[in-house]
Amino acid sequence: MNNKLSEQNKNSEARGMLVQHQEFSGPLPPPEVLRQFDQVVPGAAERIIKMAEQQFAHRTELEKKVIDSDIRQSTQGQVLGFTIAIVGLLVSAIISIYGSELVGGFIGVGTLASLVGVFMYGSRARREERQNKAGAEGK
Repeated sequence: MNNKLSEQNKNSEARGMLVQHQEFSGPLPPPEVLRQFDQVVPGAAERIIKMAEQQFAHRTELEKKVIDSDIRQSTQGQVLGFTIAIVGLLVSAIISIYGSELVGGFIGVGTLASLVGVFMYGSRARREERQNKAGAEGK
């Protein structure tokens, strides 16, 4: 019986398993993997590289559109804010001159306070966004 156990141990030792794990990140696999793709399907490496280039161009175009849209929205917001401020202050001045100085003063103070509030909110939001982006890049 002892002989059978030692034969089983030898057989189980001979049946070892080799596990290999490779991992990569990025738009393209390593050159060795591209060569293997090319061996299986001729021209596959070139097609994979072309797909990565197209994906990069597409992503770049989308980012450009988002940035252009953000700039346009920001400009429109500034113009609209300026217009509202001028109208509010003009209404305040007209009411103060021809009507009640107290009501005109409230409208003027309200207009200026809302502008300051919007400015402070926007500044804080941009600062938090920069901090979040810096924190995400640091990880």
